[in-house]
Amino acid sequence: MTRTAEFVLGLIGGITGVIASIVTIVFGFFMVGIAAIMPEDVWSGLFSFGMMGMGVLVFFMSGFAIVASCMIKSNPKAWGIGLIIVGGVGFILIQLLWIVPGVLLLISGIMCVSRKPPYEDF
Repeated sequence: MTRTAEFVLGLIGGITGVIASIVTIVFGFFMVGIAAIMPEDVWSGLFSFGMMGMGVLVFFMSGFAIVASCMIKSNPKAWGIGLIIVGGVGFILIQLLWIVPGVLLLISGIMCVSRKPPYEDF
């Protein structure tokens, strides 16, 4: 059974996830710079370091999503569950930036889990 749709959706979701994570890291980096200029605002500095950390975590999760989409043909159920988990956790971590990658990864994962191979009569 060909799983081209799941592969393409997972790959595009992983690549857009890498882009979203890089945007999060860069935004957090600029927030650290702003917190250094205004030292009385301690909480924004802590928030920006947390944002950079979440961006790095999402970067590795997006890399896992790319690997999972490439490995879908070997074990579609397990890799599909992995894609669903990555898609859901990304929404919790970087929220609004994760809309496009998250939806693509969730759709790909659900298709992997729900599609059954065609019945073959011998």
